[in-house]
Amino acid sequence: MIKSINPTTGQTMKQYSYMDKNQVDQAISQAQQAFHERKQTTFQYRAGLFHKLAEIMDANFEELAKLNTLEMWMLFKDAQWDVKKSAVNVRFFADNAERLLADKPFDEWWLKGKIVYEPLGVLFSVSPWNYPFNQVLRNAVPNIMAGNVVLMKHASNVPQVAEKIERLFQQAGFPKWVYQNMFLNYEFTEYIISHPAVRWSNCTWSEKVWKEIGQFAWQYLKPSVLELWWSDSFILMHTDDVDKIIPFAIQWRFSNAWQKCNSSKRFIILESVYDEFCTKFAEAVSNLKVWDPMLADTKIWPLAKKNAVFGLDQQVQDSIKAGAKLLTGGKIIEWEWNFYTPTVIGDVKPWMRVFDEETFWPVAAVCKAKDIEDIIALANNSVFGLWASIFGDDAEQKSYIASKLDVANVSINRIVTSYAFLPYGWIKNTGYGKELGEQWIKTFTNEKVIIY
Repeated sequence: MIKSINPTTGQTMKQYSYMDKNQVDQAISQAQQAFHERKQTTFQYRAGLFHKLAEIMDANFEELAKLNTLEMWMLFKDAQWDVKKSAVNVRFFADNAERLLADKPFDEWWLKGKIVYEPLGVLFSVSPWNYPFNQVLRNAVPNIMAGNVVLMKHASNVPQVAEKIERLFQQAGFPKWVYQNMFLNYEFTEYIISHPAVRWSNCTWSEKVWKEIGQFAWQYLKPSVLELWWSDSFILMHTDDVDKIIPFAIQWRFSNAWQKCNSSKRFIILESVYDEFCTKFAEAVSNLKVWDPMLADTKIWPLAKKNAVFGLDQQVQDSIKAGAKLLTGGKIIEWEWNFYTPTVIGDVKPWMRVFDEETFWPVAAVCKAKDIEDIIALANNSVFGLWASIFGDDAEQKSYIASKLDVANVSINRIVTSYAFLPYGWIKNTGYGKELGEQWIKTFTNEKVIIY
């Protein structure tokens, strides 16, 4: 059984049965049938359905956000953002898919013809829990706008959201089986990917699941986009106004209770401002209110999963034993709920767990850098590569650092977030492929060359 559990009380709110093999086969068959009917539809027809979906989400965003908060225990204002941003992404791909996938005529080397982008068919996706609406819809919407159909396995700890998303598609008037939610046990992963009707797979998940899906995709010659773990850098050069930087550092690390892919995990601070930053950052973190995510002044709330609390604490304690300095926090809060004190650890070195591993929970690892080259070396000393943020007073130095970072995305003096029109992706062990933007929607198509 899949259980929808309130993270604060541990109580089961609702239960769902796993699909059996017959149900899986039926879902794939239904999806295949839907694709054959759907691939002939126009962009205008698909866009109309998605605009209806966005309208429904906008009209009911508070109800949807409350479901986020109830099941995943996301801060209510962040849950509202999750729903609103999802609707924005829906509209972007509804409005731009036809342009992004337009035929491309060519007349080169005495050849004339065109490149066309045709849908692949049935696509299988595995989605994480940390942004329950946005993660699913930014995957499904471009897929379906391109003419494909989607089988979606959402995270097992947000089954009510998973069920709700499927109902939203139905409410918006989408034909049956264009989007199907699947309550799956992982034993069916290989079976689904290997199925001849399934043409493509996508996963944003843990290392174990990511490697399994990547292995199966390779084994059965299915294209895939995979996102694994992250350890993004927050870089601070010299500045005469550290106080101005602290709110950015808080926001970058604490968004969604630090349960965010592209939030800063490693803070790499130039030694000229290191002590001042550590003192002020730790003080600000220690004053963050830990409580009910429905309350407006709450900044930290329960982690989504109980076992995450103990795994996080072990990361912290092992790093302290290795020589890191605890600046604030570092404790499990002795309540029934999944709380951990907001934590800052200083004097972090590359061999420590909070440096080498992703800290997807409320811990900030702060490192001291001697100079610009040391900053670059520390930032690049990671097997992961998603995002980096750079702050400081010297524009030329920030630009130089940005050019040397081994990551897929860099923000200079700006909030780290994804945008529907820009490619969002990763390198190294964070995964491969891109989401969002033109490349994302074309990933789900056959790029066919026709020569006259």
